[in-house]
Amino acid sequence: MALVDLLLVVGIIAGVYSLLAIGMNMHWGDTGLLNFAHAGFFAVGAYTSAILTTPPATGSLATRVVGFDLPIVVGLLAGTVLAGLVGVLIALPSVRLEGDYLAIVTLSAAELIRLLIHNEAWLTTGAQTLKNIPRPLDATIPFSYDLFYFVLVWALVGVCYLLFERLSSSPFGRVLHAIRENDDVPLALGKNTYVFKLKSFGIGAAIAGLAGGLWAHYVYAISSIMFLPSITFLIWAAVIIGGAGSYTGAILGASVIVFLRQITRFIPGDVPFGDQLSYIRLMVVGVVLILVLYYRPQGLLGDAERLQAGTSE
Repeated sequence: MALVDLLLVVGIIAGVYSLLAIGMNMHWGDTGLLNFAHAGFFAVGAYTSAILTTPPATGSLATRVVGFDLPIVVGLLAGTVLAGLVGVLIALPSVRLEGDYLAIVTLSAAELIRLLIHNEAWLTTGAQTLKNIPRPLDATIPFSYDLFYFVLVWALVGVCYLLFERLSSSPFGRVLHAIRENDDVPLALGKNTYVFKLKSFGIGAAIAGLAGGLWAHYVYAISSIMFLPSITFLIWAAVIIGGAGSYTGAILGASVIVFLRQITRFIPGDVPFGDQLSYIRLMVVGVVLILVLYYRPQGLLGDAERLQAGTSE
């Protein structure tokens, strides 16, 4: 693979992770919600778009009987909306909880989503891989498809960034910030903090669903193993490294995480511990996270004032 092609692939992955980090930043950086269900929203978006844009499986070994063969735009929009709705459904009973309790409930919800995908073969192909997911304009792009998809993904990142920056500085965002600091204050001023938390959860989950749809249509094939809780850990690390509350920082943190993970793929397998690269990658991310927390606890682009989001619980 040529260097340019490699950089485009890494850039596409970084763009998908940036969308995930933007959604997580609304949950944690703006609202102070300990959400550990992001991998689940990512999976909902990916599988919804894949199921809607592919026909039912055929053949004697086929298990999936549901498929609609709809346009890709419909799949992406439906995946985004459904992920947002799932986020609201998870939030309905859980956002009244605080701290560790909210984290446990959302983590359990994400794993429940993954297990449903793994077991409902009639809908998702179950443990098998859902293949032949179409790519947008695949047959009509006269130049490098990776270049086209890179531009598409980062254009959507740019749109989401501008939208979320605007939301963050709007009256809606200021209420979220007040909830993050101390939700008793906006409650005393007549704001329904429960509804605001639901909105925050739904919007952030929807963007994770969009990221899932973009991921599915790029990689051709998806399976439940792609959506393990480690995805949520990486997105949390990205937001913390970039700076909680900073959407620019969320994008930077996601790009750093992807770079660290991808560069380790070039380590030869015959070097010491070369067969343990999957674990080494997580360790490298952990070391970088510790260094950032030690030397710049507010993150690379974060504001020190935002640290109160973690102390208000």
